[in-house]
Parts: sequence; structure tokens; C-alpha cells
Amino acid sequence: MATCSFDMQFTYINTRWEGSVADSRMLTETLRDPENQFVVPPNPKYYVVDFGYSNMQGFLAPFRGQKYHIQQFRNGGQPTEPQELFNYYYSSLRNCIEGCFGVLKARFKILKLVTNYWMPRQWLIPIACCVIHNLIKMYARDDPMSICP
Repeated sequence: MATCSFDMQFTYINTRWEGSVADSRMLTETLRDPENQFVVPPNPKYYVVDFGYSNMQGFLAPFRGQKYHIQQFRNGGQPTEPQELFNYYYSSLRNCIEGCFGVLKARFKILKLVTNYWMPRQWLIPIACCVIHNLIKMYARDDPMSICP
């Protein structure tokens, strides 16, 4: 589970969960354990989350049963209902966030590979990649991967 800002920097990452764990369970457990040091945004701010999460204080998910991805709007025309309009603007916000993860994976090919590293240490690899990514975003002004899609 990770959060990132619209300047494409990672603000939180928790890699201690298996990939098969449901997003909502991971979030619930992360919020429950103070050792995770996860900060819920103060009112009226929120995290933009995907379908795997629920709408709750500080977390905003899209409307279900409506167009959701930006490509669906490109192929299917303009939004016709208020929920579709919300999802349209929502998908524009998520586009930047998804771009952040795309840049991270493009920058660090190790994140796409099955590694043979010692299992108790594997969870450190994505954290290290996110830290280096953030340093590049902060200090490399001419980084070709620095533009949000």
C-alpha cells in the first residue's frame, strides 16, 4: 500500500502485505496499528483511492457501476450523469497517481521481476526504490520522467 502526492513523490509505503490481501483489509489494519504511522488527512482533505477501498473519512472512492477509467470516457463520449461527471474528474486525478507508479516501475526494473532475494528482506526493495525516486524528484530538475501525465 502506498500514497503519493500530485508532485509524484511517495508519502507513505507499507510493503509488509502479500499481494493477495484485499485493499480494504490492508487499509483497515494499517489504520488500526499506530506503529504504521499512517496519517489520515484532516477534514476536508482526503486520499483518492480506487474501487478496492471504501468511502470513509479521509478516503474518496469512485462511484461503482459508472464509467471509471479515463479511457472509457475517451471511447464512450462525455459524462451524462452526475456520478459519471464525478468519476471523470476523479479519473483525471488518479491518472497522475497511476503515472507515479508507472515512473517508479520504469525507473526500477527490479520491481517488475521475481527476485531471489532473501524473503525477510524483499519488502525493503520497494521502499528503497521509493526513497531514491523521491530524491530524484526533489533534486534532478532535468529528469525526463518528472512530468505528470
